[in-house]
Amino acid sequence: MIRRVHLVESGGRGGVFNHSVEVAAGLVELGVDVVVHTADDCEAAPASVPLCRCVTWHRASSSRLIRQARTSARYLLRTLPHLQGVINAEDVVHIQGSFALTPELISVARRRAATVVVSPHNTFTRSNARGAGRALRSALEDADRVLVYSDADRRRLHDQGVPDVARVPLVQWIPPADPALVAGWRAKLTPDGARLALLAGQVRADKNPELFVRALAGLPAWRAAVVGEDLGVGRQIDALIARTRAAVTTVYRYLDVDDFTALVAAADVVVAPYEVASQSGVLAVAAGLGVPTAVVPCGGLAELATAVARDNSASAVREAVLAAYDAGAEPVDTADAAGRFLHEYTVAQQCRAKGRK
Repeated sequence: MIRRVHLVESGGRGGVFNHSVEVAAGLVELGVDVVVHTADDCEAAPASVPLCRCVTWHRASSSRLIRQARTSARYLLRTLPHLQGVINAEDVVHIQGSFALTPELISVARRRAATVVVSPHNTFTRSNARGAGRALRSALEDADRVLVYSDADRRRLHDQGVPDVARVPLVQWIPPADPALVAGWRAKLTPDGARLALLAGQVRADKNPELFVRALAGLPAWRAAVVGEDLGVGRQIDALIARTRAAVTTVYRYLDVDDFTALVAAADVVVAPYEVASQSGVLAVAAGLGVPTAVVPCGGLAELATAVARDNSASAVREAVLAAYDAGAEPVDTADAAGRFLHEYTVAQQCRAKGRK
C-alpha cells in the first residue's frame, strides 16, 4: 500500500516541472496522497497540486560555478535533511529529471526504505552538463523502476541491460491558451498572416536550429520562428538567417508556461529537427493543444509526431512540414495517464517488497 507519493522535481520551471505537476494533478484526482518537492521560486501549477518549495536555487550570479556551488550547498544542507524527515518506508519517491545530486537524493530515499522510481527524461548525457553522467548512472542502476517516455528509450535501455524499465505518457500541464497572447505571437512572428513553422524551447546546437533555418528558407510562402532561451548558438543562427535571407524571426528569452502555451498555439506546425533526443516536451505540449508537428528520425520523436522526415536533410524537413500541415492534428487524450503512473508505482513497490523478503 502506497502511503504517499513524493514527486521530486528540483528545477521548478520548464518541461520537467510542467510534466511533474500534471502527473501530480492526475494522482490527486485518483485520491492519491501526493506532494511535489520543487524550487521555492517555481512557476505556476494547477491549484490542486500540493507543492513543497524546499529547493533554493542561487540564480542571481553571472558565474555558473558560483550558482552551482551555492545551489548544491543549500540542497545538501537543507533540502536533503528535509526530505529525510518527511519520507516514509511506505512511500514512493519519484525523481523527475537529471540533477547533479540525484545519487545523494536516492541515498536519502534508500535510508528511509522508500521505493525509488526515476524518470531521467533524457537517457543520454550532454557534454556540457556537469555531473549528468554520474546522475544518469545512479538513476539507471539504483532505482527500483525507471520510467521513460518513448519505446525507443525503453528498447535502448533494455539493450544496455537496465532492468525494470517501463514506458509512461509524457503529459504536460498547459493552462488554457490566452487568446490575446496567441494573437500577439501571431502578429509578431507572421504579421502578413502566412503559415508559421516554429522551433521552440531552449535554443541549443543539438536541436539543429541551422537545419531548421535552411529547411524553411526553401518555403517562401511560410514564415518561421526560433523562440527560446539562447544557450550559445544565437549568433550563428542569426548569421545564417542573414546569409540565406530566410523569413525566420528569432526571440531569445525564457518563456513562462502561459507565454509558451500561447506561442505553441500560435504555430501552424511545430518542428523538431533534433540531432539527439529521448522525447520532447515541446512535442507533448503541441500534442495537447492539437498543433501538428514535424520531426526527423531521432530517438522517440516519431512516436509523438504528425509527420516524420525521411532523413535529416533540409528538403526532407520541408516535406515533413508540409505533410504535417496537410494532415492536421487533434488534441491528444491523456485522461488515463495518472492511472498508468500509479500502476508503475505499485509494481515498483511490490517488487521491492518481494526483494526484501
